[in-house]
Amino acid sequence: MIKLVFVVTAALIAIGNNRDFFHFQAIDINEKLKQSKVNFVTTSAILFELGNAFSPINLKSTAIKLIEAIRKSNKWNYINIDEKLFDKGFELYKLMKDKEWGLVDCISIIIAKDMGIDEIFTTDHILNKQV
Repeated sequence: MIKLVFVVTAALIAIGNNRDFFHFQAIDINEKLKQSKVNFVTTSAILFELGNAFSPINLKSTAIKLIEAIRKSNKWNYINIDEKLFDKGFELYKLMKDKEWGLVDCISIIIAKDMGIDEIFTTDHILNKQV
């Protein structure tokens, strides 16, 4: 069974932007994960966030390359957010009034839990806990 690692927006931004504070750590983690033969999971919502974050002209081509690579790669599981996932994520979002989790975060948590993923690639480290 291939291990899955969920990749959040912050990790993709750190990988794609060489001016990001966590760029080199994210690149290092990404390379180590590739060598360990894991598969990556992300969502259309995360790619929307990446596209928005990289909307400045000097970053747009990087976003395009990253998004196209993710959508075409056999190493990536790319999940489109449908109405059912949105509704489940929104329900969690409404429950978590004491946390600063965004709606995309809540949808990501639902997906990671449903898929049994317990490692999340963020900017400079892997969160390794059951969600």
